[in-house]
Amino acid sequence: MGAIRLAIVGLGRFALAHARIWSQMEHIEVVAVCDRNPETFGPFRAMFPEARCYTDWKELIDRESPDAVDVLTPEHLHAEPVLHAIRSGAHVFVEKPLASAPEEAETMIRAAGQHGRILMTGHVLRFDARYTEAKSRILRGETGPIRSIYAKRNNGKKFFSIYNRISPVFILGIHDIDLMHWLFEDDVIEVTAIRSASGHPTEDLIWAMLKFARGGIGILENNWLLPDGAASPADVRTEITGELGSLIIRDPERGIDYIGSSSAEQPALLTGCEVHGRVEGPLVRELEHFAHCVRLGRPSDILRPSDAWKAVRVADAVRQSAREGCPVRLTPAANPL
Repeated sequence: MGAIRLAIVGLGRFALAHARIWSQMEHIEVVAVCDRNPETFGPFRAMFPEARCYTDWKELIDRESPDAVDVLTPEHLHAEPVLHAIRSGAHVFVEKPLASAPEEAETMIRAAGQHGRILMTGHVLRFDARYTEAKSRILRGETGPIRSIYAKRNNGKKFFSIYNRISPVFILGIHDIDLMHWLFEDDVIEVTAIRSASGHPTEDLIWAMLKFARGGIGILENNWLLPDGAASPADVRTEITGELGSLIIRDPERGIDYIGSSSAEQPALLTGCEVHGRVEGPLVRELEHFAHCVRLGRPSDILRPSDAWKAVRVADAVRQSAREGCPVRLTPAANPL
């Protein structure tokens, strides 16, 4: 095929990162962008001067008939544009989580299967070299059987006003739920969670214990409490404990420290950086993978829709357990496809 005609729906905080990557990729033509707020169009017009701007995603899809759509709306607004794009013949990349409820995720996955379209969810850790190295060492038997995975993913409190629409397990913890499924190669059967909120209906802190079918244990720590003065906007640590060896991954990785007159900075270069004007990192590899799959017309064997559904299902159980104050059992469920 020629250039992939791509549309971007949702121009929020993460959209500029996607747009910069699309702009540097060959065989990608961004033909349209969409957001309900026209004030967001400015930087996208500058990046894609030939692209049309819309405030209605349905009008965009119906008029432009794109080959692919990048859906970056808030998670509770994923289903409608994803479904309309798929039913209109487009392949879809949607940022994590796939949905804010398992039932919506199932509906999207079934639609993609019925219409023969690619549906890919942005679980970017699968393209981070540190986590792929961990996966390789586990597969080679260097760690022995994995007994536990502890995952801390805490972000700046300045972002809570953006993401307080939903439990942090759907924004932060969803990364590590998917990672645990991928590394354990097993399913969660029980969840126990506890939450803490400081004057807001949505919690800004949540902890969870995940019990896997073959006995593995996962621990999630998520909060929006990192102070504004922190040297990095995120504090991330993953500890993978096996019977023969362990693996530890940290963010920021301390590749470089900047110390200024009034602040310090520790950029997490391995999660994304710019080299000679070109963006590099896991997100680049992820979006390139989506484009490659679209060109081949072949679903991904790395980011499978059923895995994205599993992550949403567990996140929903974490939210339920934290609210009800008791464990939640997950019964075996059929793959939506």
